[in-house]
Amino acid sequence: MSNNRSDEMWQNMKLLPFCILLYDANEDIFKVNSQALSLFDLKEQPHFKKADFSHITLTNHHSKKELLIEELFIDYFMANNQCQFVLSKQACKLVLNVKFAKLSNSNSIIIIDILNNNVDEQYDFDNIISKISTDLIDIQNDDVDKHINYALKAIGTVCQADRSYLFKFAEDGKTMNNTHEWVNNGIQAFKEDLQDLPKNTLPYFFSSMVRTHLFRVNNVATLPIQAISEKTIFQQQKIKSVLCIGLRYDKELVGFIGCDCVVKKRNWTDLDLIRLRLVGEMLANAFKSLNYKKELQKAQQQLIKANHKLNKQVNTDGLTNIANRRCFDQTLKCEIKRCARNKEPISLIMCDIDFFKRYNDNYGHQLGDEVLKRVAKALHDLCKREGDLAARFGGEEFTIVLPAIDTEHCQRFAALIQEKIAELAIEHNFSSASKYLTLSIGFYSFIPSQKTTPKEVITNADIALYNAKETGRNKIARFEKAN
Repeated sequence: MSNNRSDEMWQNMKLLPFCILLYDANEDIFKVNSQALSLFDLKEQPHFKKADFSHITLTNHHSKKELLIEELFIDYFMANNQCQFVLSKQACKLVLNVKFAKLSNSNSIIIIDILNNNVDEQYDFDNIISKISTDLIDIQNDDVDKHINYALKAIGTVCQADRSYLFKFAEDGKTMNNTHEWVNNGIQAFKEDLQDLPKNTLPYFFSSMVRTHLFRVNNVATLPIQAISEKTIFQQQKIKSVLCIGLRYDKELVGFIGCDCVVKKRNWTDLDLIRLRLVGEMLANAFKSLNYKKELQKAQQQLIKANHKLNKQVNTDGLTNIANRRCFDQTLKCEIKRCARNKEPISLIMCDIDFFKRYNDNYGHQLGDEVLKRVAKALHDLCKREGDLAARFGGEEFTIVLPAIDTEHCQRFAALIQEKIAELAIEHNFSSASKYLTLSIGFYSFIPSQKTTPKEVITNADIALYNAKETGRNKIARFEKAN
């Protein structure tokens, strides 16, 4: 919260008829209104330091723990936002009801009620305002409506109004919506009728709102001729008195909060104005916090999506859209370690398209690329278990990592590969192995140890692939260690 914003809020808050202390963590200073000055026997000055409160000790009414004023802001209310304390003065002991509210990252307030038998009705109303401020401090998306409705009911009751409401302006600034409304018993609600309302239907109202952020009318009947539109609408709704305060985000007018009197006219007091303005400030800060959280969540989702996309790009072969060599290397390394820990087998298949150079030279590179894509998809579709990975190793060579697969099952998997490729029926008239496209397949199945390296696994599978090629291609060969 900017200093100007903080100062503006303090100018409103300090006029409330109960004790308020504001702590600015950035400046490490306290601000105290006149009631608090009197309560704590302080001499008036623009702001106070911690040392200025050293003569004041509060005792927790229940635990009997003693606290300094500064501890209310720094330590005590991390887990509590309301408690009772005893303040010892020369003539008496006062029981104080202390409420805590955090206005921003750097500004906090405590609101103090003196609990005695002489609390008048007006004072009880002011307690409602302090509760509103507490409720709106850490407002969440899932309870925003509940707290706004409570605030409207409370401010409507405090200001002796028949209706209280919240309006928000559309992003284009041309229309507005009545988003929340409270009405007293027997009073007609208009919320449903006040949606997508053009702002130019209330020109006088908005002229005043833009200029002063305030629309204060004690008697609708006395509105000037320039306010004929407003007067007509108000009289249709049987409104006799209106008080509205603008809501601003960073100096931009984004809506307003207001009260109507229907049963009888009301001469709005300065205290009504202060209370409504304070609730408006609280709502504006709550909305600002919500918007910040939404923007933060949106940015986080965008970052997650971008990271996912980047990760996919980094680990995906650009032509075939299956895993690339980088992803294969990482997966093989991880699966070797995992299978070694679990004492499970692992298999690596390496396969090569037979006479692919002849295919490219005679059918063209465009058709050659299509063949690579079709073969890659066939291999990928065979990898149905989590952990199985088909990857393009390079050129026309592909690999498949099969965790927890032994020699027998890997042999069957390799046979399935040949069946799948045969089903593609890709004509290859320049192959000496078959008139259709075929693969030579080599595989290595074993139980790894902690010393097993990806390099030796790849080497052994590659040796098996070489044997499959040397024995006539379109073959399946497994690696066998020499005796």
